[in-house]
Amino acid sequence: REGIELTISGDGGSAPVSDISALRRRLVAGARVLVVTSDETQVMTIEDVLAEDGMVALPVPDMHAALTRGTEHLPDLAIVDADLPPADGIDLIPALRARLNRPNFPILLLADRPDAAADRAATGATDYLAKPYSPPMLRARVRSWLARTVVSFDGQAEGEESPGRPETIEDHATTQTLLASILASVPLFRKCTPEQLNMLVRRASEQVYPSGHIVTRQGEPPENLWVLLSGRVRVVEATADGQAEMLLGEIGKAEIFGELGILRDQPRSATVIAVDRTHCLVLRQRDFLAVLEDSSELSNALLRVVAGRLYDADRKLARYAPDPLTGLASRRAFHEQYRRLAAGARRRKTGLLLLALDVLNLKSVNDGFGYALGDEVLRTVADALVESTRTTDFIARYGGDEFAVLLLDAQPKDTEIVAARVRDKLAALGVQRRLPVSVECSTGLAWSQSPPDTAEEFLREADRDMQEKKAARGE
Repeated sequence: REGIELTISGDGGSAPVSDISALRRRLVAGARVLVVTSDETQVMTIEDVLAEDGMVALPVPDMHAALTRGTEHLPDLAIVDADLPPADGIDLIPALRARLNRPNFPILLLADRPDAAADRAATGATDYLAKPYSPPMLRARVRSWLARTVVSFDGQAEGEESPGRPETIEDHATTQTLLASILASVPLFRKCTPEQLNMLVRRASEQVYPSGHIVTRQGEPPENLWVLLSGRVRVVEATADGQAEMLLGEIGKAEIFGELGILRDQPRSATVIAVDRTHCLVLRQRDFLAVLEDSSELSNALLRVVAGRLYDADRKLARYAPDPLTGLASRRAFHEQYRRLAAGARRRKTGLLLLALDVLNLKSVNDGFGYALGDEVLRTVADALVESTRTTDFIARYGGDEFAVLLLDAQPKDTEIVAARVRDKLAALGVQRRLPVSVECSTGLAWSQSPPDTAEEFLREADRDMQEKKAARGE
């Protein structure tokens, strides 16, 4: 259709050049890329680009570090800044290949001027990019060269001599040794034997997650255990109604997550999200359980980790325990939950409404009838709020005689409807419980399409509205 003509000559009797399809997809996830530059901004950009395909960036600042750590990290490709102090990055190219003993090792050169890079291409750079470069272009170049050199289907990089046995086996054994040494540096696994470490990493993989990436979701099967080598993750759990998420905690370097799902053999109970760029060693469930059964040292170490987390969780639950009198959320829990609901409202652009209530004449009730009746009045208000709102709304006892209700997906006009329901329910409960006093509340309203980050400003706005209503009534 495009006017292209193809002429094929031959009798078809020749043997095929290769039995490997050129269309077969070559995987690049897990590839290790040595990044040689002293520019921290450039390092961050490259790390983000590589993370999109699950590649591992190995940043080093200078030639000496590249030559020293290159043999330790066993990279699959190198990205070298031409402006590399104190020497020229071009000088690193032959030295790095010699150190790795890989004459065809792919090296991508980053240069300030395209003509300068082109002139120097003869010195051995596999490819070059002119700075400033676009991240998509860098990603395409890296993927292209890795696809040509990393995955050779006979286990041998194109153009390199066979070392006497399949390179994939040798590379796998070397990589396994490297991963085992990395795992041995993590406190939880320090007392594992070399055999146990090799068992743990025999099917392990390295993964790099960009900030905001969901590592595992609540409800997924417990197939992996993650070991954090760098970065930080946040653990959150969806509420029963699915309208909000509760922060369970954060996990950092040299810690693990995913162990509870494996131990309980139950779906994931929480979602884990990368807070920063996070580098993990991912162990397989069966391998971890096999070593756990074999190693009392690992079992005891894991028990201490789990016990510590349970202790921290108990302390946190104590801080956020419900109000013992009414069973509603406490002041502290209100502020914590507000941040999540407000963030969700801003994201969905649905708005958030705050209804603040003060119980009228509670002090007079306590003085005239005793605190037992005062407590019953507070419980009546709490019950009226629960029965007058939706299950998706959030209710808290904010202070001694103060209550707060956060209404999701609500408009200011909805406040009067809710307030009328509360008044009617208070009157009905007062009669039903034979209270000797009338239970009434002052109300204040705050609404925003894009609610503030913290609750204080929202509460002040609701309090101002309450005071204005009182002034209008002459109170």
